[in-house]
Amino acid sequence: MTELDIEARRARDRERYHRQTAARRARGLCLTCGKRPPAPERTRCEPCAAKKRPGDRARYHKQAAARVARGLCPKCGHRPPAPERSQCAPCLEKDAAAGRARDARLRAAGIPRRDPEKTREYERGRNRRVAEARRAEGICTSCGNAPAAPGRVTCEPCLGQRRADDRARYAAGKAAGKPYGGADPEAKRRAARARHKRRKKAWRAAGLCVKCGEPPEIEGTATCASCKEKRRVRGRRKYAERRAAGLCTKCGTPAFDGMTYCGPCALLHYAQQSPERRNENARRRYAERRASGQCTDCGAPSQGASRCAPCAERSYHRSQHFKGIPVWDPSWTVIEIATGREVGTFDSEADVALCLAFEKLARDQVEVLCDASPMSSFTSWT
Repeated sequence: MTELDIEARRARDRERYHRQTAARRARGLCLTCGKRPPAPERTRCEPCAAKKRPGDRARYHKQAAARVARGLCPKCGHRPPAPERSQCAPCLEKDAAAGRARDARLRAAGIPRRDPEKTREYERGRNRRVAEARRAEGICTSCGNAPAAPGRVTCEPCLGQRRADDRARYAAGKAAGKPYGGADPEAKRRAARARHKRRKKAWRAAGLCVKCGEPPEIEGTATCASCKEKRRVRGRRKYAERRAAGLCTKCGTPAFDGMTYCGPCALLHYAQQSPERRNENARRRYAERRASGQCTDCGAPSQGASRCAPCAERSYHRSQHFKGIPVWDPSWTVIEIATGREVGTFDSEADVALCLAFEKLARDQVEVLCDASPMSSFTSWT
């Protein structure tokens, strides 16, 4: 094949390519595949661009690395870069002009300059990569100029600036009436709990009071005397408030039958308390209430008896001794024999006679059932 044939074939292929791309552009289709519309402000659809992007990126990086190695602008490869810049001055101006034109065109069309989500994700990834590289070198991850402070990842000037910014932000949020200075309340509480656990663990390991960090008076104890007293005062105050309100002194729910605990807490307290201590407290309470003329169960006035009337009756019904079968008043039920109808139930035989007279029934026409206690035969009725 001669050189003229090769040029003719190239011209024919070029003409066919331009004709095909013009037709696809006129129909609003991707110039590469012609199947889908192109992406906004692009000539290719996203699948075709994704296929071509890795090769273009690799070729661009290879070309730019070769130009940088020769001390030239990586964009044009004709001139050296400007001082402290990676490109030459004409390329920088050309990029700035193109960026301004693109921003103006997008602004006029009402299209955002960049995808906010993609930009945010890219910035996060770049910041992570930069921070990891600086941390590996032992320099400040914020400014990258000074060594990091001992035990920290940033230098002292950056730490001071961050503290100042946090204080200013907190003061502004507090002035606006926002909780925690406008920070996330749940995140602040979670961080505070973690910080409190670390501090408590360190104080316990050092043999200090886990509440205030001071050395305890008695060696081997977890809290000092002052913290113990403060805890007792708070406990007594809370106990008195809940007792006065008729609530359980342990969980704050309504107490059971005037007691200091609710039902579940009373059972738990009873199970946790040793029998010796429980008996000792019961004997002491019995003696105090008996000496002051109060009911030994509920503390109400008992008029000299050991229990008041309601507590005595409740104690009698709860006792395990044999009470026998109760004696109740007899009753009579009148049933008509022919129909099986229950005429009524009466408290005396006189009422039964009045019923028969009122219903105009003879004695042989009805059946009278007597409901009497089995113990009535052993007692006398008047």
